[in-house]
Amino acid sequence: MSKYLVFSDVVFKERRLLLGALSDIGYAQVEEGDALPLYGYQGDRRPETAELVIRRQHLGAASHDVGFKRTGDCYVPIVSEFDQRAVQGGELLIRLRAAYSERVVEEVRRRLHGTARRHVEGNLIKISVRY
Repeated sequence: MSKYLVFSDVVFKERRLLLGALSDIGYAQVEEGDALPLYGYQGDRRPETAELVIRRQHLGAASHDVGFKRTGDCYVPIVSEFDQRAVQGGELLIRLRAAYSERVVEEVRRRLHGTARRHVEGNLIKISVRY
């Protein structure tokens, strides 16, 4: 049985931007609520709860639910050890953080009525906003 890990160093402040970023990386079906239970790959209920949950059937055959727990003014991911290595080739949180960051930049660009320029250097994405 794979245990859940809480990634308290990975924070997402805006629910709306987090949901958009999840959709950007292929997870448009996210369950929302208070203290939703998380389930393991065999359908067993785990003690962990979250406010945003991607159910295991949307992740893969052997996956667990992936959750996002509200802590104060932000959301932190709760991912099983197995899914941390397996979902999206082990890059779920990396891709999610990149998609979330791009949404944050787009929000700033929109608020400033500016333009954004995206430049890729190897594994690094640089975005500059002009207003």
